[in-house]
Amino acid sequence: MPKTIFTDENMAVVEVVKAARIAAGLKQSQLAERISKDQSWISLVEGSQRRLDVVEFIQLARALGIKPSAMLDQIIEKIAQSQ
Repeated sequence: MPKTIFTDENMAVVEVVKAARIAAGLKQSQLAERISKDQSWISLVEGSQRRLDVVEFIQLARALGIKPSAMLDQIIEKIAQSQ
């Protein structure tokens, strides 16, 4: 696996965000449009090349129709399972 800027905990964030996008039936470009970003921005996030800040995380969750706190709970659970 190529080196990334992510820790295992941050990889859990990426996995949950990507899974939520796929479950919503959205392409990267469709999600990007919902948050006024380019598709390449979503690709960088999902490819572990860009970290999300809290505001971006909230925007993504809302664009996916998920409460940010519910998505965060999924991330916390995934992290706990990996430890």
